[in-house]
Amino acid sequence: MRIEAFTIKNYRSIKELKIENLNPVNVFFGKNNVGKSNILRGLHQAFFCLKNDRIFLPDTMFYNRDIYKPIEIAVELILEEDFYDIEKVNSALKGGIDKIHSAIAYDQEIFMDSIKEVEQFIEESESFKPLKKVGLKMHLDYNEGTTDIGVSIEDLESDYRFDYGKYRILYEKLKRTILGGINNKIERLSDSFLSQLSPLEIDAGEEVREILFYLLKRRVRGIGGIEYRHYMERLRKYLKDIQDTDKKEEVLSLLEQYEEILIDSEGLLTEPFSTTFRIVKEYFDKISDNFILIPNKEYFPKGPFTEKGGEQIEIFEIERFEDKLLSLIESPSKKERTLIQNFNDIWSRSYGDLGELEIRKFREEVFAIFDTGFTALPIEDQGLGMQDLFLYLAHMLLFDTAIIAIEEPEGGLSTENQITLHNIIEDVYSGSDKQIFISSHSKEFETPSSYIIEMGKGGTKEISRREKEKEYEEKIDGILIGRRLEEEKEQYEALLREVTEREITLDILNHISKLGDEEKVDAQKISNELGYKKEKVEEVLREIAGRRI
Repeated sequence: MRIEAFTIKNYRSIKELKIENLNPVNVFFGKNNVGKSNILRGLHQAFFCLKNDRIFLPDTMFYNRDIYKPIEIAVELILEEDFYDIEKVNSALKGGIDKIHSAIAYDQEIFMDSIKEVEQFIEESESFKPLKKVGLKMHLDYNEGTTDIGVSIEDLESDYRFDYGKYRILYEKLKRTILGGINNKIERLSDSFLSQLSPLEIDAGEEVREILFYLLKRRVRGIGGIEYRHYMERLRKYLKDIQDTDKKEEVLSLLEQYEEILIDSEGLLTEPFSTTFRIVKEYFDKISDNFILIPNKEYFPKGPFTEKGGEQIEIFEIERFEDKLLSLIESPSKKERTLIQNFNDIWSRSYGDLGELEIRKFREEVFAIFDTGFTALPIEDQGLGMQDLFLYLAHMLLFDTAIIAIEEPEGGLSTENQITLHNIIEDVYSGSDKQIFISSHSKEFETPSSYIIEMGKGGTKEISRREKEKEYEEKIDGILIGRRLEEEKEQYEALLREVTEREITLDILNHISKLGDEEKVDAQKISNELGYKKEKVEEVLREIAGRRI
């Protein structure tokens, strides 16, 4: 998976920014506080939204805090041929839709008030198709609470469009409707059950009603759990108080009849929708999982911490990182063993003078143990520079993430280590089908194809190096052309002066040739008659006299 182009509008410092013709290695280079990292975070926002229904979006996320204009992010993606099995998806979707039809036939009453939504869900599911060239579009409006996410995909080679945001909302609405219908059905059956206890002259109060409702509900969702056993104990206690054995057996028989009516109703009614939705969701989740942003921060917590309230945007999930690392260590495949060996080789070759790095499981958690020769400690107890290097190389060399974005990798690194890291990045990504995005203000990460990021009145803007070079070349050409014109002008003026000199000399000679034999050559008289200055006439006369000698 790789990004061909992207556009970000009304996000943080970016009013509108479009960048095309992206490379395997893409560096956004510029001074501090010009919005370089906002480009990476804008991309992260697009991929993050694929796996989240709602997010908390403060007004500071909007350009110039203008909450009346939505954040819009469009990403053009190219997916590999084997990214998704289209035939398998189509077959699974057909199977899921067939089960939806069976669910409707099984209990038409539940779907009576939502048949239009069901038909729309089926129609949308049938229209979905995985794409190889994807136009991913994100639309986020401001909301003081949680913001609904508008997300869709477009085929870059046709007019096909799939609104995943609306499809996701439709699925959630249908699920709530079905569960609501099942709960209503349970309520009615509980009332019916209790009414049938009356002829048996059994007093069933509110407590029994609560017990019955819960047990029938659990029956719908599959028996099990501590709570279920708790309610069963309460029911047995209630039945114990019934002295008449025949009445007790009749109550149990009646309860079994109602359980049979409801057995696994939720599974039969909701699972086809969940299965069908999951098929579509897996496609978007896979795209989302293939983009990782490593922010410029301290990643590993050194002690307990409290989570902030609200639905915050998660930038970097350290738990996910550790889970991936753990799965790699515990049961590595042949390919993964090769990756680990490659990681070790590159570390030893590039940073061996800093110390030895060993990735291994320690107690219940995964640690990278860093040994300097004087002390061996887990990576989270090392300096930020070492944490940075470990995370960057792990994502680049160990994991199969297609696109990685790194904020200011120079953070805690010396100039020498920055150069080494940049060389590793170039080696790993040049000619690769993977892609990396970097925001930096260090000269060590600047390349001829870097994007120069600047801040102007219209917010963050970029000037690609090629465009900058073209601008410089045009200025240089302008200066050179100007110089050539100046030289030509000087030559022309010199030639003009020479012609003028010859013309003056010729005029004076013609005047002298017309004089009589006894007439004297008078410079003042020639000046008066021809209109030339006396000094110029005298100069020409001296030149003529000199030539005669």
